[in-house]
Amino acid sequence: MVNRMEEALLKSDDEYDAVRAKVQPAISTLAPPTAVLTDEDSLMNEAAQLQDGTIGIDDASLSDEDIAEPSEVAVGQKMEHGVSEDSDDDDDMDDSEKSLAAYKKLCKELDVNQYAYDKYIQLCDLAHTTDDLDIIREAYSRFSAVYPLSQELWLKYLSIEMNVALSPKEMEFVEGLFRKSLADYYSTAIALEFAALAPRCADPDKIWCELLGTYGLHCLEGQQFFKLYREFLSAHPTMSAEAKQEAYIKSYLQELKYPLFNMEESYIEFKVFYEKNKEHINHEISWELLDKNYFKAKEYQSKILPFEYKLKELDVKCYRERAEVYMNYIKESDKFLDENVLQTVYERMVAACCLNIDCWLTYIDFLTYRDAYGRPEELQDLPIFRQTAVDVNKRALRNCTWSEKLYVKHMLLLEQLGKSREDVQEVLECSMTAGFQTAEQAVTVWLEYLTYLRRHTNYENDDECDILRKNFNLAWTILGQQWGVLADCNCEILQMWGRLEYGPLQDAKRGKELWTTAMESADNSTRSGLWIEFAQLELRRDLEATRKLFRKALHSPGLDNPMVIVAAWERFERCNGTTKTLSNCIKECAEFKIQYRTEVLPVKSDSMAANKSNRGLKRKTTAATESTLPEKKAKPEILKKNVQPSGNSVGGSSANVPGPKRVETATFKEHENQEIDLTKDHLRIFLSNLDYSLSEDDIRANLPSLKIVNVTLIRSANGKSRGFGYAELENEVEVEKALAMDRISLNGRPLFISSVLRDKEKRQKFKYSDDVEPKKLFVKSLPSDTTKEELEQIFGAFGKLQDVRLVYHKSGKFKNIAYIEYQDESAAGKAVLGTDQMELRSHIITVAISAPPPKPASAAINANKALGISKKHNKAFEQKPRMSLIPTVVRKQLTTAQDTNVTSAATSKATNGASLSKTNEDFRKLLLK
Repeated sequence: MVNRMEEALLKSDDEYDAVRAKVQPAISTLAPPTAVLTDEDSLMNEAAQLQDGTIGIDDASLSDEDIAEPSEVAVGQKMEHGVSEDSDDDDDMDDSEKSLAAYKKLCKELDVNQYAYDKYIQLCDLAHTTDDLDIIREAYSRFSAVYPLSQELWLKYLSIEMNVALSPKEMEFVEGLFRKSLADYYSTAIALEFAALAPRCADPDKIWCELLGTYGLHCLEGQQFFKLYREFLSAHPTMSAEAKQEAYIKSYLQELKYPLFNMEESYIEFKVFYEKNKEHINHEISWELLDKNYFKAKEYQSKILPFEYKLKELDVKCYRERAEVYMNYIKESDKFLDENVLQTVYERMVAACCLNIDCWLTYIDFLTYRDAYGRPEELQDLPIFRQTAVDVNKRALRNCTWSEKLYVKHMLLLEQLGKSREDVQEVLECSMTAGFQTAEQAVTVWLEYLTYLRRHTNYENDDECDILRKNFNLAWTILGQQWGVLADCNCEILQMWGRLEYGPLQDAKRGKELWTTAMESADNSTRSGLWIEFAQLELRRDLEATRKLFRKALHSPGLDNPMVIVAAWERFERCNGTTKTLSNCIKECAEFKIQYRTEVLPVKSDSMAANKSNRGLKRKTTAATESTLPEKKAKPEILKKNVQPSGNSVGGSSANVPGPKRVETATFKEHENQEIDLTKDHLRIFLSNLDYSLSEDDIRANLPSLKIVNVTLIRSANGKSRGFGYAELENEVEVEKALAMDRISLNGRPLFISSVLRDKEKRQKFKYSDDVEPKKLFVKSLPSDTTKEELEQIFGAFGKLQDVRLVYHKSGKFKNIAYIEYQDESAAGKAVLGTDQMELRSHIITVAISAPPPKPASAAINANKALGISKKHNKAFEQKPRMSLIPTVVRKQLTTAQDTNVTSAATSKATNGASLSKTNEDFRKLLLK
């Protein structure tokens, strides 16, 4: 099993187990405090003033009134009279004083970063060791203000409050805590504790009404709530016999309407009860209606029980499978289940899969669709059923603050409800420091907000147009501050801004500047569709400028489909041009077609054929076979990215359209006439997995320890790097030194370094063994922010280390696994016993002796070659394996190592920690620039 898991993790990009170790999200750091734009010049909304330090907090969070916090003076006095955290007399302190000191220190850390989940766990644990109720309450209050508490945490805290509550006011307080806990997640365990507390509360009937109406609908566990309720009725000291009997009968009638497990027992039990007491029963019972409801519920029970059994049998870590079962459960039961029961299934799904964004979105869509047609008559008037789509969206954001989809959904819902611009802006501001993993996520949220502003702008009002422009400028600026050159690489924000300038904003000149900047960025100049759209927009302004634009587009290097530009230009001239311009267009296009067919198409076809038939072959030794590039000389090309358009300022201010500096790429190199000096192969190394933006000089600068004679990057026809190349070093010692640096990080990606020797026997061998290595440990399920130094500290305690290697995907993303090599086997054995299943920042890590699986496929191929067997294939009858015919469960087991559906949702919330950690003051400074 360890071998299979090791192989699977080496092939996968990340693990969903690293996202969630238990029911509660195991997230060490999500996001820095929310930065709010409140400068008077910020026209996102000048009047918007939000309190700092909140993000995605809904009504389910604990307020100051719900949990009584100790006053700052009281806590401060306890700390002062306890001991200072910097005291040198630690040995003289008792356990309580040490706990107080540690608690105080942890509170200070949370004041700096209030989104460190694991520190809240530690805070609550420390609070319990102090035996101080005020501190315990404060710890849970701070925790609940940021995150929803898990079932285990709530039960631990509620047990204390239940034990100390004596007066009616205290019982009312505890009752409020139970309602808050059940608002976080659907939990039958907490509901059972609430049921036990009900007799001590002021209005137990109200509590039982809520519990039976929500938790009494749970297919497998609902029956026990009805039984407990009838026990409560039997022991009720003040209720009359008549009232007890009435409530008793109503509970059976309510229970037998729903598809509950073992409902046959309740049906028989009620019949026996009725027969024994029918002479004293005044309640009129319609047995025909009861039987109708019972048999219908029993029919539905038979349809949903298979899903319930699947959920019960699943292992606690089968997150994706559990979400899939719930989705299928809802899809099938939506056709027949009562609205109340169906919504409880949704609640159970988001409680069990709280980090699965699709589960939350499905629940939100369900409520949106249902509410669009009005509240169903049969829906009970209970807290769980009063929730709106916005309420559930807020709950979702408390669990998954990194999801751009949830922020976009929240904006759309608020707009549909007619909420103010300030409310929509608040969602945007919360998202700015949400811990997005990629710049594309931030761009998506900004585009949605800008689209919202576009829909709500009065274009006849100059001030509102100015607000819209400033928001586009603000979006571009903030994204650049947070993500640098990775921000909006395709310039989608500038494209949208330009479209509006050409259209309702009625400033075509500025629109052209914006689109010119966008077309000079990234690889937009190679996209024919964008050129045509640019020309269509420019057509609104000037015919001659449009004509020049078509000519520029046609001669832009590396076009993906130049014939589309040719056809579009000819159509333009036929509709808008003169005889002369049409003639010139046809002539120029005809010349281009001839050149394209004779030079570009043959090269493309040859390249495709070579890639298909000669993939993996060695380089040829002659210059004729060495070339795979076009014979024409490529002109020197400068690719400009995000250049500021000159001329107009943005929104009447002195700032031009923002954008990074120009980026120049080297002239395309012609390799077809180069002779390869084979005598220098022993001095060359092959470099691959390079970032496409790196130049030869960049590689030299990033490898200062190597004595590099020259670097040659292989480039495509448009002059762009293909991500690999060759480097020549001074001597063989430098080559060995370079090979030892294989997989060194270069610009955020592991650099693959290998030999180019043509003799296979002399090439560098694969340095990682595929046999059992008793001195080496395989570690998985590590936190995404794990460092080499951290592992050296943990595992170095068991013996002297030989090597520590963290495994990264070729994109540079940590795979959450590592190899630890010791100098002797005994130390490795001790480390396995001491660290396996150890908790590291809420992640349960697995440690085992490294035993990579053998590779039978390659062995079989070598055996065939040795025997001289040549297997011929008849392609006419060759078919791909029909995996779709294999049952889903079996296929998942067979393809575990290749499963690409693993959700990396909640992996590293601080991927861009430094760039995302901004305060309100930082954002104000941005606006004052």
